[in-house]
Amino acid sequence: MTALHLADGTDFDLVCDGCGLVVEHLGANLHSWDLAWSLFRRHGWIGDRSAGGPHGCPRCTAQAAATGNH
Repeated sequence: MTALHLADGTDFDLVCDGCGLVVEHLGANLHSWDLAWSLFRRHGWIGDRSAGGPHGCPRCTAQAAATGNH
């Protein structure tokens, strides 16, 4: 699972499945998963559109491309 939600549903984080990088408090600022994911896709994150993932940060994506591990 790569989107972590608070118990009350008011906030969520995005987690890279490759390295564990956590981008915190997205719900507090962006208010919806769809908006957050569209923004992060534009900045090099890859993965499934659903909050369940998997998701990969730009660093892991570049590293996988450089080593041929897609």
